[in-house]
Amino acid sequence: MILQATLSKRPANVAMGSAIGVAVLWLCLAGAIESFAARAFLFYVGTSAAYVLMPHVRRTDIPLAAMWVVLGAELAPLAAGRLISPVTVGADVAGVAMAAAPIFIARARQVLQGDVRPRNRRNGDSVFH
Repeated sequence: MILQATLSKRPANVAMGSAIGVAVLWLCLAGAIESFAARAFLFYVGTSAAYVLMPHVRRTDIPLAAMWVVLGAELAPLAAGRLISPVTVGADVAGVAMAAAPIFIARARQVLQGDVRPRNRRNGDSVFH
């Protein structure tokens, strides 16, 4: 619901996020990227591109959407009769985490330094949103 409200205000973000997700998913399913490091790098680049190209999307929504792409990349091969590999799941999640971690670490530092916006600025949002 929060993701839908965020994206409905900026329809260009829907197109941009979909394009990034489809590109990453296509590269995974085409078999072009097989190694752990390459898959982690692919998801790192995809998540980082989303942060750069969609600056008005909340910081928590991008990794959430990226994890849906991870889910698609891991479940789609089941239709072809292939098994899910724990190595590729780990690589995909590691790539998303490597891109998102600095954003959340920077916000945690701001909170520890006392840079906290008023609670009622966005109805009900916590300090980390």
